[in-house]
Amino acid sequence: MLLPKLLACVISCVTGAMTRSSSGTMVDFADPKVQGHLDALVRMAQSCVIKVRATPKDVRAYFTNTSPVSRSGQCFAACMLEQSDVINHGKVNRDLLVHLASLVNGKNSRVVRKLNSISRLCLDSIEGMSDRCQLASTYNDCLNENMLEFSFPLDIAEEVVRKMPFHLIQPNLPSDPKHHAY
Repeated sequence: MLLPKLLACVISCVTGAMTRSSSGTMVDFADPKVQGHLDALVRMAQSCVIKVRATPKDVRAYFTNTSPVSRSGQCFAACMLEQSDVINHGKVNRDLLVHLASLVNGKNSRVVRKLNSISRLCLDSIEGMSDRCQLASTYNDCLNENMLEFSFPLDIAEEVVRKMPFHLIQPNLPSDPKHHAY
């Protein structure tokens, strides 16, 4: 599934969260196929919340296609894109991004055709970046700005936020850099 900024599945990992299909109708979030993608996205998000110590604001920003306002928000986007293999070692895998989108929308859908060209455009926005969190966040923001098809309905985004394990994060404890590279 791609990120909604997806991404994560936009990403919709990034893709299953699309609100409109190629025909312009709403995606049925009760559909078992879509629900499966959404469940996988939630599991990834839960893991990323713990890894990067993301806040509810960070997660909400990601799932409402809003630019992150904190470093942990940028790193949350990086974690989501890396877990879906859309970004690997600082490189965007556009082929995988497009493939993930095609799983929900169809290979020849308008959404996938648009994503194919927009994802190339967004590569220009990250050229020369080496910071993994900034790179992922900037790429994701570019997709969001140009692919409104990736937006989650607000009620779905809020439901995802409610499922996050924020209670497991103790903000006053130093993070152990051995466990993650953020």
